[in-house]
Amino acid sequence: MSGSVPEYGVVVAQNVMIPMRDGVRLAADIYRPAHNGEPDSGAFPTILARTSYDKSDPVNWIEPVANFFTPRGYVVVLQDLRGRGRSEGTGQYFHVVNPREGEDGYDTVEWIAAQPWSSGRVGTVGSSHGGIVQTAMALLRPPHLTAMWADVSPVNVYNGTCREGGAMALHMFGAQFLHGHDAQEIRDDPAAKAVMLEAMENLRDVVYKTPFKPGHTPLAVVPNLEKTFFNYYYRGEYDDFWAQDCLDFVQNFDRHADIPLTIGSGWYDAILRDCDTYFTAMSKRNSACTRLLLGPWTHNSMGGEGSTYSGDVDFGPDALFGN
Repeated sequence: MSGSVPEYGVVVAQNVMIPMRDGVRLAADIYRPAHNGEPDSGAFPTILARTSYDKSDPVNWIEPVANFFTPRGYVVVLQDLRGRGRSEGTGQYFHVVNPREGEDGYDTVEWIAAQPWSSGRVGTVGSSHGGIVQTAMALLRPPHLTAMWADVSPVNVYNGTCREGGAMALHMFGAQFLHGHDAQEIRDDPAAKAVMLEAMENLRDVVYKTPFKPGHTPLAVVPNLEKTFFNYYYRGEYDDFWAQDCLDFVQNFDRHADIPLTIGSGWYDAILRDCDTYFTAMSKRNSACTRLLLGPWTHNSMGGEGSTYSGDVDFGPDALFGN
């Protein structure tokens, strides 16, 4: 049984390959309650996080979650998305435009529920892109999905992230490099990696070279990411691209799983409006409890070590997320 007092040790199985319905396998690190270095034989609830950032990164944010919850009777699973990290599917990752994300999340939840160490109850966590993948999955209603916590996560990428106010948000250009520098496609290509890293170090100069043209940005070394960027850049009108299920969840909120949901954001987060839209819609549609958590935070100061300031204003120690 899960509780508030640590009762277990922790053992980790790294890069467990979980099969998806199309045969692609996604890599997951699985943290299990243990005694004397051996996994406990019991069945436990699971906390799942799916990430587009390499789960093997030594500063990944899930490790503190696992170190807290696993000793208290939870299994914690951290999974690389399709085409990312140690997962299969090279060339199938398109930033936030991942049409299989909902299915992959569904298949992962149901795989977890079928394991002998699982109680059949699976909750999900994650922020930003880690929230997007949760909502995409929730629209397919995995039977064993029990609860969600999605922070700073857009629900309409056109209005809430990429084209807010009409013009492309320049931060979406920079965001591509966060996913391009360690792309699977250039893992064994030092020259391409050097192009990407140089651009990241001199991003201001790169931005000043607008207007951008296909094939002439550093993103060209990862063609699928550059293609996605130019969809963001050129598509000023809401069209079939923006209307894809993986980009506009609002149109499909009637399909959303009716489960307990916590949505978090900050007063200084660019995604604040979408988080309010999400909360308002789920509060009206779902019978399960929906909560909205807001504070004086930015997009990046809710998790990890967090911060108490935004810009030049410090709100004091009581403003730290989690206090």
